[in-house]
Amino acid sequence: MTVHAPISHANRSLLPRSLLGRRVVRNYVATYRFTVGQTVIFASTPAVVLERSRSAKGREVYKIFLFDKGDRPYRHVFGSVLQPVS
Repeated sequence: MTVHAPISHANRSLLPRSLLGRRVVRNYVATYRFTVGQTVIFASTPAVVLERSRSAKGREVYKIFLFDKGDRPYRHVFGSVLQPVS
């Protein structure tokens, strides 16, 4: 019959520093230039913002719907190429 010892958690202070994982806490509130549903201009074509997110480098990425493009109406673009409708 096999008897198992209860598992105890390792004391982190006794481990070498190379084995300790770094705990990076990144809490920030992202601010965006455009809101979801806002009309924008992309390459002189009107579009609507459908989704927005941040890239790993922190750049704004928007999924837009182009009104005049029947063959490829959905695109993912960086926020720097979009302009607000005035």
